[in-house]
Amino acid sequence: MKLQPLWMLLALAVGLPAGAGSLSATQLTYDVSWTGIPLGSGTLTLTPEADDCYRYELATNPVGVVSLVYGAPKETSNFCVKNGAVVPSSMSFNNPKRSKDGFVLTFDFAKGLLLGGRNGPLEIKPGTLDRLSVQQAARLWVKTHINDAKPGTLVTPVADHKRVKTYTFAIKGKSQIETPAGTFEAIQFERIDDPNTTLRFWLAPEKDYMPVKVQNIEDGEDKVSLTLKKSG
Repeated sequence: MKLQPLWMLLALAVGLPAGAGSLSATQLTYDVSWTGIPLGSGTLTLTPEADDCYRYELATNPVGVVSLVYGAPKETSNFCVKNGAVVPSSMSFNNPKRSKDGFVLTFDFAKGLLLGGRNGPLEIKPGTLDRLSVQQAARLWVKTHINDAKPGTLVTPVADHKRVKTYTFAIKGKSQIETPAGTFEAIQFERIDDPNTTLRFWLAPEKDYMPVKVQNIEDGEDKVSLTLKKSG
């Protein structure tokens, strides 16, 4: 089982907001399952800092053999919201049980470079996001454009420690989602550029457009699901 992408799922949405205000402190915990098998939980924490900047953290709490084999990784993104757009400054990944997997990325937009990756400095352009801050960009974009007659598709580059890839997503409608934390009216936000992999998010206006459910579908099979467990 390839586990690292599992804990990335909360981060893999996309979009650049046309306009957004300050973000509020938020903490949400999700139940995580792999093909229906419970794997543990993951907690997202958004902490406001000075000058409309934020610390966004995904801490995992695997159970059973997952914890023994893989450990409990943590990801952190530091970003600011400038002129309505999410602008990352750094992103880190740490897993005490597998220290060789850890990394720290630094975004140098003045030089157009991503520093600290496994393949040396990577060229980046304005609007590039990391795999965690991209989820916040997604919620701001959807919040801004949900009432547009034709929101269109959302395209943005996303950087990790190995490469920069471009993702395309679209708003696919509205539906009612049941979770352990309750039932929510949510906006379905879905990756559409890869025919073999579909990533679906349900963003709830009641939760200020944070995700209440996530599905990763590969070749028609529901591989990973995350459902909101509690919020605080």
